[in-house]
Amino acid sequence: MDSLLLHICAMLRRNRLRLFRWREANRHHELTIGFGCEAAVPLRGGGNGTPHIGRNNLFGFPHAFRIGNGEIFLHARAQDASVTIGDRNHLSNCIAIIASHFVSIGNDCQIGHMVAIYGSDFHELNPATRTLSSGASASVVIGNNVWLGSRVMVLKGVTIGDNSVVGAMSVVTKSIPADCVAAGNPARVIRRLDPAPSSAK
Repeated sequence: MDSLLLHICAMLRRNRLRLFRWREANRHHELTIGFGCEAAVPLRGGGNGTPHIGRNNLFGFPHAFRIGNGEIFLHARAQDASVTIGDRNHLSNCIAIIASHFVSIGNDCQIGHMVAIYGSDFHELNPATRTLSSGASASVVIGNNVWLGSRVMVLKGVTIGDNSVVGAMSVVTKSIPADCVAAGNPARVIRRLDPAPSSAK
């Protein structure tokens, strides 16, 4: 019985990816999803840009906190925008990744639940014109082996270097170098990490 249940769960995880591919392929002919990806929660796209997903990524974690169905939102807004996710990343539940230019996530990253990565302000600052455009926008680059803790928010124009950790509920407004721990609002470096050995993934 246990093996049957595991088989059904695995089939459901694969079918969520097939559904996402089918929906997004109608809009994005350049959509790519690598081999070995699974989704424990629904994926939703949209926008006029294109998502690119590498190999062996896991979307959603059944035992983590959820709001609603725990869906993950991968939204490339503009025609030339993209959300690119590398290989072997683990994304928890209730995550929003929104690109006006591009958002790039490297390999072997851990993205905690309710993380938000925003490549735009979504509104202008000027009160008189606040609803007339999406305001300032810039790309976001997250390196390899990065860990974003629960409820982290990463804002436009930020680069997070390889192997770094961002503490829970931090707001990242400026770039974070490689091999460090950052936390706070706004996030700042609070300690350095020993660089990962060259034999690491």
